[in-house]
Amino acid sequence: MNSDLTPDLIQRALPTTTIGRAVEYYAQLGSTNALVRQRARAGQPEGLVVLADEQTAGRGRLGRSWAAPPGSSLLCSVLLRPAWLAPTDAFLLTMLAGVALCDAVEQLAPLHARLKWPNDLLLPTTSGYRKAAGVLSELELAGDTIGWAVLGMGINVSWSPQGLVDGRDLATQATSVSAALGSPVERLALLRALLVQLDHCYTALRQGQRSALFEQWRGRLATLGQPVHVHLPAGELRGIAEEVEPSGALRVRDQEGVLHTVVAGDVGS
Repeated sequence: MNSDLTPDLIQRALPTTTIGRAVEYYAQLGSTNALVRQRARAGQPEGLVVLADEQTAGRGRLGRSWAAPPGSSLLCSVLLRPAWLAPTDAFLLTMLAGVALCDAVEQLAPLHARLKWPNDLLLPTTSGYRKAAGVLSELELAGDTIGWAVLGMGINVSWSPQGLVDGRDLATQATSVSAALGSPVERLALLRALLVQLDHCYTALRQGQRSALFEQWRGRLATLGQPVHVHLPAGELRGIAEEVEPSGALRVRDQEGVLHTVVAGDVGS
């Protein structure tokens, strides 16, 4: 077992009330999200955290693969059971993960973390902001409520992706926390900070602080006010990202002045 991510070290005096109640670590796993889905359907209580040092079938948004060398990243998924949250408000969980990621990084490093809509962590480099982490959230309904939700996160801690994916040169778009900081970052310290921030945000959301969470998330978005092109099933949309709605939808005004509401899509600059 990799000594820096043992459940004992992760949970030792961890000041959380929900997140991290149970921790499972694997040297290699197909997908942390897939295993948490299995645990959820088997009745596992919320708060479970599953980590893998390496994933062989990891996925990002829009079905993209997510691969990283062993020991280089934080690959984890968290099980939540927010039955108190209406399914129509499920995007708040994605907001929660993005805000917690930013806060955790800033807690350990003097960096200004931002988000690319809806949930990519951006960190500053000498050539501008680049992606250092992503979030993949999944949920299953139980009647009119959320039966369970999984927040999957992949964070580049000491490794920056390379190569071409879907025509994108990752070397010009990605970074790692260590590269952005200019010095090594301990995975254990970053993970513990992340779990604490997730727990704090989740508790606040459960207590009804939705507007505060939305404003925190909105304030982190680097996308607003910027020219964007959005890849949609029906084609590409180009324009200016003007605003976001409390639902999480992105408002984009195209080159003809028409305002579009984007609920889901891949946004590029």
